[in-house]
Amino acid sequence: MSSSVSSKCRRAYDKVLALVEELAEMGSGSDEQVLARTAELSGWSIGQHLDHLANANGEIVDAIQNILAGEPGSSRSGPTLVGRAVLATGWIPRGAGKAPKNTTPKATSSDQVMENLTRSLEAVRQLEDVLAGIESSQDRADHFAFGGLTAKQWLRVMDVHTRHHLKIIREIERAAR
Repeated sequence: MSSSVSSKCRRAYDKVLALVEELAEMGSGSDEQVLARTAELSGWSIGQHLDHLANANGEIVDAIQNILAGEPGSSRSGPTLVGRAVLATGWIPRGAGKAPKNTTPKATSSDQVMENLTRSLEAVRQLEDVLAGIESSQDRADHFAFGGLTAKQWLRVMDVHTRHHLKIIREIERAAR
């Protein structure tokens, strides 16, 4: 890690890493635990939420890496009104969005969920080596609903989105007890 990374950026990354580590722990349960569903709380099972998060976090890491690599196709515009609201409040309204096709859950067993979570965790851990670039880059990549985001904003979206789904997962777990 570069010493030019602010403590604020370091804390943001550490917070995201802790959330993704928590997801990996949740995915280590039995098929019965991971695939538990409570229809009145969510159309997805715990495992489907976890798989979606693994997929989405992988896409976010890819967006950050593309920004840092100067990949063509980056956005010149900033966040949309919705994107600015989510970044400012740290909150996504429940049921307000539809997952893009490439992030929809596909795993059918706890083993597959765990494999995807492990891959996602490793990808997030690799971001530690590029925190200085994440913090300093002003280039942007488009989010389907939030508009053009900087690498630092993408890290914030990962935090907000992960906490959004963790709240739902915890509700499903409480209902299953």
